[in-house]
Amino acid sequence: MTDAVADRPAPAVEPDGPAATARSWRPLALLVAAQLLAGVLAGLAWRMLAPQTVSYLLSGGDGKPAFVIPDESESQVAGDGRFVLLSIGVGMVFGLVAWRLRALRGPVVLAALAAAGLLSSVLARVTGELLPSGSPARRVDSAFHPQLSLHSLPALAVQAFFAVLVYTALAGLSADANLTDR
Repeated sequence: MTDAVADRPAPAVEPDGPAATARSWRPLALLVAAQLLAGVLAGLAWRMLAPQTVSYLLSGGDGKPAFVIPDESESQVAGDGRFVLLSIGVGMVFGLVAWRLRALRGPVVLAALAAAGLLSSVLARVTGELLPSGSPARRVDSAFHPQLSLHSLPALAVQAFFAVLVYTALAGLSADANLTDR
């Protein structure tokens, strides 16, 4: 008589411990790293797409220090607007990517998405502002191109806002109560 139990393959057992925990959080770590890398790339794109502004450096006269008069405020607004549009696009993409991580859906992913979105926007700003642009030499009583800068600090929250908006909208549209449906 043969043992019927011996002929059956052993059931697969999910490993417990640190290796299994690290493997389950790896997609979230990759999502955060990709979002930070996207921030650097968005900063490069912002630098290339932002228009150059013109300002004037005028002498103060009578021993007063020289001062700057910005001439093209619409170019400054256009630069900020392009930063916001890039942030909206990156935020929407990463909100959708985070939703596709079915195994980790929940408030932890939402918090990581928001925090990484804020850090990504800061990286985009720093990258765009640190790249050389503008006129290096400024002469008194002449026009020059100032360095690229973000004038609207609330624009730093746009990427995180849209990432969280897309993620929560998809959660609200989900038919499954535990949010693991396709």
